[in-house]
Amino acid sequence: MLRPSTPLRVTKPTALALLAIVMSPAIPAQAQQLTLETVYAKEPLWGRMIDRVSWSPDGTRFLYVRRSQDPDEALPLLLYDVAHRSSRVWMATGSIPQSKETPEVLGWSHGGERVALLVGGALYVAALTRPQPQKIADGVEDAQWAPQGDALVYAQNADLYLATLGKRTISRRLTRGGIEADILHGTLDWVYPEELGIEHGFRWSPDGTQIAYLTMNERRVTNFPIVDFLKLDNEVKRERYPLAGEKNPRVVLHLRDIASGRDRIVYDASRRDEYIAAFDWIAHSNRLEAEILDRPQRTMRFYVWRDGAGSGSLLYYQSSPTWVDVQPLPFWLPDGRSVWLLDRERTAGLYLRGRDGSLNRLTANYRVTDLYGVAGRTVYARAAYPTRRDRSLLAVSLDASSGSGQQLRNLTPLPGWHETVLPQTLDHFVDTYSRLNDPPRAALVNVTSAQSDVLAPQSATLKAALLSTRMLEVPSSYGPLDATMLYPPAFDPSKKYPVVVYVYGGPDAPTISDRFGGLYHQLLAREGIIVFSIDGPASQVDDDAHVRLLYRNFGPGSLLGQEIGARYLASLPYVDAARLGIWGWSFGGYETCYALTHSRLFSAGAAVAPVTDWHFYDTIYTERYMGLPSANATAYRNSSVLDAADRLNGPLLIQHGTADDNVHMANSMQLMQRFILARESRVLFYPYPRKTHPIRGLPQQRSVFAHMLNFWRATFGLPEHVR
Repeated sequence: MLRPSTPLRVTKPTALALLAIVMSPAIPAQAQQLTLETVYAKEPLWGRMIDRVSWSPDGTRFLYVRRSQDPDEALPLLLYDVAHRSSRVWMATGSIPQSKETPEVLGWSHGGERVALLVGGALYVAALTRPQPQKIADGVEDAQWAPQGDALVYAQNADLYLATLGKRTISRRLTRGGIEADILHGTLDWVYPEELGIEHGFRWSPDGTQIAYLTMNERRVTNFPIVDFLKLDNEVKRERYPLAGEKNPRVVLHLRDIASGRDRIVYDASRRDEYIAAFDWIAHSNRLEAEILDRPQRTMRFYVWRDGAGSGSLLYYQSSPTWVDVQPLPFWLPDGRSVWLLDRERTAGLYLRGRDGSLNRLTANYRVTDLYGVAGRTVYARAAYPTRRDRSLLAVSLDASSGSGQQLRNLTPLPGWHETVLPQTLDHFVDTYSRLNDPPRAALVNVTSAQSDVLAPQSATLKAALLSTRMLEVPSSYGPLDATMLYPPAFDPSKKYPVVVYVYGGPDAPTISDRFGGLYHQLLAREGIIVFSIDGPASQVDDDAHVRLLYRNFGPGSLLGQEIGARYLASLPYVDAARLGIWGWSFGGYETCYALTHSRLFSAGAAVAPVTDWHFYDTIYTERYMGLPSANATAYRNSSVLDAADRLNGPLLIQHGTADDNVHMANSMQLMQRFILARESRVLFYPYPRKTHPIRGLPQQRSVFAHMLNFWRATFGLPEHVR
C-alpha cells in the first residue's frame, strides 16, 4: 500500500474540529533552536520512545528498544519486568559477533523461556535467563515457535525447515522444490505483505502436528530490475513485482503433516486468479480458516476446513459493486461464536457472529481499526474514537446491543492519539500517546486499575519550543473537512504570506489527526510560510461513500479536496494565492505532481517518491480502486501525470530513491522524459542511490528536507532575514 510520510519521522502519516484561530501566539525563545541539524539529528528532540515491543506469552515482561533517528544504529534489547516495574539491558549491542544490527524479535517460545531473533538474515535463539545467542541458520526470512515443546519452523531459501532444540539442534527440511524468486514455500513475495497485510507464509496447527503454508509460484510475475549505481560494475537486483494488469503469482494453500510428511492442497487460488488474503488455524481446534478475494476485489469469502479436507464451509460472504476491503480473521470464543472486525454499513465496526451465522453489531458508527482479542466477556479493540481524529483503546462488552455502543469503556480517556501494544493476556498495555501540539510520551497501563507507569516522558523543552498548530474545519458540499494551520512566528494578519499545503490524498488515509507530527513544518513556519493541510472527502475514515469518490477516479477524486482547500486559502486576506505550494510523499507525491499539472490553483510543488502513472504500480492496490487497465483505459489516462507534463503550472522538485521497491524509480524517469520532450526547464530532480521508498538514513533525510527548504525559499522569494 502507498503510505503517507510524516515530516516528524519521515516514514509515514502526519498530523483538526472547529476552534477559534488565535492569530499571534507568543513564541518562546527556545523556538529559535529548531534547525535542520537539530530536527534531523540522531537523538530525537522528543526523546527516545519505546519501540518494537514484544510481550512474553504470560504478559509478565516485554522486550523493546529505545530508537533514535539513525536507522543504522545498533540498539540493545531491553527487558521490562511488569511486576517490579523495572527495566534492564537484556542483550547488549555486540552480543552477536560480526553484527552491527539491532536484533529483530521474531517471538517467544510457548513457555517464555527462549526468544527467537533475526539478525542480518540469520536466525538465533537465546534463553531468557542467559541471552547468549545460538545460531540456527542463515538466510532466514521468518520463524515461528511450536505451540508446545522446544522447536520452531523457519523459512530458508524458499523452503520450510523444522529445528528441534536440545543439547544439540537438529534441523530437517519440511518442503522441497523451493526456488528463490520463483517457487516460494512458506515465504512471501513483495506484493502480498505490502498490500494484503499478511505477516507469515506459514502457521502451526494448535496441536503442533501440522503446518499450513502458502506456495507462491512467481515465474510469470514481472522480474523488475533495480540498479545499484554505486558499484563500479553496476549491479542489477531483481524483484518480482506485478504491475497493474499483469500476471499475479499463483498462490496455493497447503497443509503438511510434520510426522508423516504428507502434503495436500487445501485451496488453489490460482485456478481463478484469486488472492488468499489471510489464513490461520482456529484456536484449540483442527479447523483451518482463510479469507479469499477475487482479483477485482469485489467479493470476499471466508472458508473453514476441518483437517484441511474437502471443499470447505463458507463462513462469511461480502460483495460490493466497487471494492471490498481486506478484513482481519475473526477471534473465536470457546462456545463457537466469533468476533469480527468488518467494514459494513458505511464504516468498520465490531460484530458478534452467532453459531447460527447471525451478526450482531457491538459498536456504534465510529471506525474500529484493530481487534486485539477477547478476555471474558470483553472485546479489546482500537478505534477512531471519540472523534475520527483520535485513536483510543476500547473495552467493548459482548453484551452490547446492536448499534448502541453503550457498554463501552475507553481505556485511554485522554483525547489524542494512542498507539497501544497488548500481550495475549490483555491485562496491561504499552501506550505511546501524543497530541497535535504535544510530543509523544509512553506509559505502561493496567487495564483493570488504570494505573499508569511512565516508560518515556514527554519532552517539556520541545513542547515549549513548538509553534502551535491550529485545528479547523473547512466547509464543503461533502460536509466539514478536517484541516490544520500553522502560522509563522509574530504572525501579522495584515501581511500576505506564502502557503505550503501538505497532502497525502489516498483512499481512507487521513493526514489530519490529533497526533504529534510536524517538525519539518515547524521549520517551514520559521521561514515565514503558513503550513496548511486538509483531508479531502475520500481520505476521511468515517464515510465510506465519500471514499468511493476515488473509484476509477484517483486523480480527479483526490484533487477535489485539495482544490477545496486551495480556494479556502485564497479567501483568507493574509494568504498570497499566487504563492501556494504543495508537497507530499508516495501517494502525496503523486497528488503533488497531479495538482501541478491539472490545476491552476497551485504555483509550485515538492514530490518525494511519486507515482506518476498507475500503470506503474502493483496489481492488488491499483486494481482495487482503478480496475484493470485494459478495461478502464480512460480512468487510467485521466489519473495520469504523464500526458499533462506539458501543462506544468510552476516549479517542481522531485526526489526519489534509486532502489525504491515500492514506487519504482521508473515513475520519476518516465515523468522526466515527458518534461524533456515538453522542453520544461522548471523541474529539479534528486536521486538517492541505494535508497528505498522511505529514503532512510540521517544524511539522506537531511538532504531531502534541505532541498525542500531551499526550494521553497527560492520559489517564494523569501527575504534574507527569514532564510
